[in-house]
Amino acid sequence: MSGPVPVPSLPALEDDVSLEHANQIFWSSLLDHVKADMRGPVESILDVGCHHGGLLVRLAALLHPKRITGVEPAPSARERSLFRLRQLAPAVTLLPPERWGEVPTASVDLITCHEVLHLVADLPYLFHQISRTLRPHGTAFVVAGCHTENPVWPRWREQLQEAGQAVVDRAPFDILRAGIDAGLRGALRPLRRDGWVLYDPDRAAFTYSSAEELLDHQYRHKLLFRFVKQP
Repeated sequence: MSGPVPVPSLPALEDDVSLEHANQIFWSSLLDHVKADMRGPVESILDVGCHHGGLLVRLAALLHPKRITGVEPAPSARERSLFRLRQLAPAVTLLPPERWGEVPTASVDLITCHEVLHLVADLPYLFHQISRTLRPHGTAFVVAGCHTENPVWPRWREQLQEAGQAVVDRAPFDILRAGIDAGLRGALRPLRRDGWVLYDPDRAAFTYSSAEELLDHQYRHKLLFRFVKQP
């Protein structure tokens, strides 16, 4: 007798090599926005929750920065990131979140943060560090699909909690407020508006109840926030 294919169990985030493959299409869209919005040379970049460094690799290939910084809580992920990034810029630094304060004030042109906010307990502190670290007119691009306005989030939140991960509910306007309260000029839009969506309903770790729900997540609820440091 055939039946539903079981949803794959989730590996620990620091060990999940599938994340980078799954995020490529979203990173491509993010890089398109970076190219469209950034003006002038980008000498210093920082990625919050850099995991194995995949997004930083692509940013380095696009922008050729002089300094790369990754903020990542998992030691094994930091080690892997450093190995991949060590020759992509004259200065490469991987830090745990509690050492973000070592990054000099007003020293970073571009900060990225992809699907991290639901894992961060102290949102005001995160945006304080973003604001402190950015140079005047510097920009932070923050991607969030795991938020309270996304209909799939309650199901995914339960799945993450069952896998032992501590997650936090975030509303999009709360994210905007946190950035604005930290002295940043905030804006938002959907991350993607078109393009093919690759999805295997029998093997995906995070599932959708319908094609409509899948497309709504991809093109409506996966949000890109842009925060610009006021001069």
